[in-house]
Amino acid sequence: MAGLADLARRATSLDEAAIAHLQRLVSAWSLLSDLSFSDLLLYAPTDSSASRFVVLGHTRSVTGSTVYDTDPVGNEISAARRPLLARSLVEGRRVEGVTPRGDAITVRSGDDPLVEENVRLPGPRGRLTVDYLPVVCAGETIAVLARESDPTSLRHPSPVERRYRAVWERFATMVSAGEFPPARSERVGEFREPRVGDGVLIVDREQRIEFASPNAMSALHRLGVLANVGGRTLGELGVDETAVRRAFASRHSTVEELERADAVSVIVRCHPLLDDSRVSGAVLLLRDISELRSRDRLLVSKDATIREIHHRVKNNLQTVQALLRLQARRLESDEAVAAVEQSARRIGAIAIVHETLSVETADVVDFDGVVGGVVRMVEEGLGSVERPVSVSVEGCLGDLGGDVAMPLAVVLTELLQNAIDHAVGGDGTITVQLRAGARELEMRVEDTGRGVPEGFALDRDARLGLTIVRTFVVADLGGSISFRRVRSEPPYGTAVVVRVPRTVTSRSIG
Repeated sequence: MAGLADLARRATSLDEAAIAHLQRLVSAWSLLSDLSFSDLLLYAPTDSSASRFVVLGHTRSVTGSTVYDTDPVGNEISAARRPLLARSLVEGRRVEGVTPRGDAITVRSGDDPLVEENVRLPGPRGRLTVDYLPVVCAGETIAVLARESDPTSLRHPSPVERRYRAVWERFATMVSAGEFPPARSERVGEFREPRVGDGVLIVDREQRIEFASPNAMSALHRLGVLANVGGRTLGELGVDETAVRRAFASRHSTVEELERADAVSVIVRCHPLLDDSRVSGAVLLLRDISELRSRDRLLVSKDATIREIHHRVKNNLQTVQALLRLQARRLESDEAVAAVEQSARRIGAIAIVHETLSVETADVVDFDGVVGGVVRMVEEGLGSVERPVSVSVEGCLGDLGGDVAMPLAVVLTELLQNAIDHAVGGDGTITVQLRAGARELEMRVEDTGRGVPEGFALDRDARLGLTIVRTFVVADLGGSISFRRVRSEPPYGTAVVVRVPRTVTSRSIG
């Protein structure tokens, strides 16, 4: 199903300003639905004659029962079936009445219309109570907001319900006057928008509390308010009233998070109530998010601990690397020195990944930065005046998970060492090409050396370095590795291509 904007552009002639107004309405109308204890539907005419309407939006309340078991968004209905709906749009006024529950509705799927049968039940069960409100934007009626409810579900209203319905009436007047939704609404952040069931405060034009729902009182108690709240402002109760003051001054919907030292957090959403463009009061929704904030703080603490662990592991690895290099200086065998130095570089590659993870907020590594660190380490460790080495990097892999970045860093280190060992006959130039696909990552290391020997087989002829590469690529990352000559004449050069999936799948070797 398309979104409101796409549906409106395809099925109606509304301009972008009108569509933006309707989007703001839909983003805020859960408040209206909860206050009215009813389903809300947004109807827009499909043509200038208003002979047909399309449902652009639908929401159900959390305070009452729904009258729609399925999603009506995208359905079309004729004005002849809903004459009160058409009258509300054409005359630009509020219209209330009763309509049959089983109106025939045309559901369009592509170019194939499907007409649902009109089944009308006898008595009240076959009818819906409807309340049509013209939606006004810039002085023009652009759509109709319908409150639809089942008359058989009506019960004797409690004092809380009567108060909610009275506030609904005030918002209904604002919708018809083009004063709701406001042009701007502050974002609530990472938490769910407070709803009527979370807690409601109603304040008058003097910002004094007229009504507090039981859940609102519970939230205030968490904030330390134990006194009677009636007729008093939040400031007089010792509660931050910044959101209320900001809403009264700007006539926009505001939000504020109230905190206490004992880990209590409450989100306050303030909707100003307007009467002829003047603020006559406000509705405040309060949601206690103390447990969510506590969980958030635990996650932050956990992330900090993990980063500290990565930092310490990096330091320990660098210590081991330094010890290996110190040991290499005391060895007399060139073969032993080379083996120890190779081990030091492998450890250094892992340390680079841990260093990156120690500064990230998630287990994600900027692998392109890791590549730069590995290249510098290999160039400084293996390059010399007699045998200059130049490594160029093309392309990028972007952010990778630590479980992929760690083995890939070691693989790159081994391939660069291997390329330098076999690029003596060439010009000492090595190219690293990186490519990130939707499902696969590719790393290509190409040198200008003497080339891979004829009949070379990785599983038979590989030494320790390439055995490590094969183990990481095939077994740990579930990928593949291939070797080939770059040119048909000397110096042949060697290209090693490693391909691994973005999602790690462990496989056995062989």
